[in-house]
This record gives sequence, structure tokens and C-alpha cells, in this order.
Amino acid sequence: MKAYFDKFKFSTVTSQKFVELVESYFKDVPAIKEFDWETWLHKPGMPETPTFDRTLSEECEHLADAWVSVDDGEAAKGVLPKHDISGWSTGRKTCFLDSLIGTCTERKRPLSLSTVASMKEMYQMHTSQNSEVLFRFCMIAVEAGDESILPVVVKFITSQGRMKFVRPLYRALFHSEMGRDIAVSTFLENKDFYHPIAAKMVASDLDTTKSEEKRALFDCLASKLKEPFVIGGIAALSAAIGIALLRGKRH
Repeated sequence: MKAYFDKFKFSTVTSQKFVELVESYFKDVPAIKEFDWETWLHKPGMPETPTFDRTLSEECEHLADAWVSVDDGEAAKGVLPKHDISGWSTGRKTCFLDSLIGTCTERKRPLSLSTVASMKEMYQMHTSQNSEVLFRFCMIAVEAGDESILPVVVKFITSQGRMKFVRPLYRALFHSEMGRDIAVSTFLENKDFYHPIAAKMVASDLDTTKSEEKRALFDCLASKLKEPFVIGGIAALSAAIGIALLRGKRH
């Protein structure tokens, strides 16, 4: 992948150029000479997929299962997984976290606060400089109701504006008891920081079409304001969300 970007940065790539790069890069691999480019590039339908080695991904999934066992109380009390992941690549760490998130979704229950606290102490993922890792861990911690993760989340969603990270975290905050007010106030303070499309989408996430959730959004701000400024505060929130939506349409 690095060779691909180094070779073709600031330029366009044809299929033939891609083939030439791959064949050159893997010239010492005998199988490359027999690779069926014609089928993969030109014939209809999906080519036959190879059998992938799942050794590394299974290790990640097994570690996730071990933490779920801890969370469920099935492991011996006080005994935590001792697997050292300090040398793991980003891909392996995200595979581990995705497996945890998937299990929590399936069982419809987040990890407990104690489990998240143990993971923080062991892996320090809440201090990660990698957005993919930090995003996933923040999602896990917010779902668990970990109030100590809030400053980390706020810093993360206000220091970059990628919707793949920002939108899910805003939604997770807004739908949590501890983060509802923070989601609203953080968006209002930083709405101009985001790309107009991102601002529009986050505004729509917070101002949902469901009347119950919409009422909760406005109640969040109203509860912070003192009379006689309640009506004005709610109007300001409406205007801010409306502006975000209009800016998105103009672009």
C-alpha cells in the first residue's frame, strides 16, 4: 500500500499502471506470474476468493472473548487477560475492538465500568494518537457510561471533523445520560469548525425526526437556562441548527 501511494501520489492511475506496479513489487513471488488479471479486471461477476489466513484475526477475536468473559464474571475474580498487544498493528487493535463492539451489540449490553477501567489501565487506548483506535475505544467507554472519557471524546470530536468519527460519537453522547448536554453544547460551540455537510449531518443527528428525541434536545438547553431567557435560548438553538442545515444545502 505504501509503495502504491509513493508511486502514484499527485497523479492518476490506469489499470495497466496498477498491474505493472504489482508485478514489479512482487517480482520475487513466483505466484504473481500466474495471477489471473484478465478475470479480476475484465470478466463479469466476482472472481473466486482465496482462503485467507485468519491466524492474526482469530487471536484478536479470542482476546475480545476473554474480556467479555471477564465482563460476564465467568473468569476468575481479579484475573485479567495478560495478552501483550503493545506490538500489535492498528489493524489488529481495531479488529480486537470491533469484535468487542460486535459482541456488546449482539448481547444488547455494554461493557461494565470496571471492565473498561481495567482495559484503560492495561492498554492506555484512551491516550492513543491513532484515530481509528481512539474512536472505537471512546465508543465503548461512552456506551459503558464512563464519565472520565468525556474530556477525551470532546477533544477528539473538536480537533478533527471526519464524519465517520464525529457523527457516531455525537450520537452516542446524545443518547447517554451523562453526555446529552455535552453533545448539544459542544456542537453549538464548534459548529463552524466543521465542514458544512458535516455540520448539517450532526445537526440532523441531534435534531432527530422523532418528536420525543427532539423535545429532549431542546429540554437539554432549556434546563440550563434561567428565566426569562429560556425561550430565547431555545430559539437560539433552533436558529443554530437551522443555519447548519441551510449552510449544508448551499454547498
